[in-house]
Amino acid sequence: MSLDNVLYELRHEAADLKLKHVEQVSDRSQPAIEPGTQIHHWDKGDFLKEIETGVSLKHIDESQDRSSPRVEGVEVRVSERPALLKEVKLVGTHHAVVNEIKAGGVVLQHVESPADRSAPAVQGAQVGKWDKDAFLHEIESPHALKHVEAVDDRSMPRVEPEVQVKSNKHGELLSEIKKSSPNKLKHVEDRADRSDPHVTHTAALRVQATPL
Repeated sequence: MSLDNVLYELRHEAADLKLKHVEQVSDRSQPAIEPGTQIHHWDKGDFLKEIETGVSLKHIDESQDRSSPRVEGVEVRVSERPALLKEVKLVGTHHAVVNEIKAGGVVLQHVESPADRSAPAVQGAQVGKWDKDAFLHEIESPHALKHVEAVDDRSMPRVEPEVQVKSNKHGELLSEIKKSSPNKLKHVEDRADRSDPHVTHTAALRVQATPL
């Protein structure tokens, strides 16, 4: 049953409903207590007095301390933090040296004979001279192309034997659309229009007054 139907029933049919009188109520809201449970009286004053008096603790001659971690089979290595801090200091010193060089406070030594190894390794290679004009003239002059008797063309896509390729019916579809005419549409005599909103019998229409 929807909420609208419930509200309609409460508003229009509540006067005809008669509630029944309850003679005996079975109240089960009490907590369930086991049959052998006993409740004792707690003396708060004696308890506080015992706390204020204090208790004589026993002396322990030998203790079995198990708070140490269990490290059987665990290898403890030296921390690498000091080496890392040393490296960080060296990096800072490097930046300081670079800044000092940029500022011009360091006199660089003159290198008499540098050992330049930046050249590429070209052992046994011969570099010839390229005549650009002769190359362009050769391109412009006519050439006799060779005739190819047999061509091994492998540019086709690889299609599996069981694959079937069908022709596209796009042309037939366009031809059918062009041949069709709007005059061939059928006239609708009776319409089943269900576009109206579903309004229940409990809905109220509010009219907003326009101020003059």
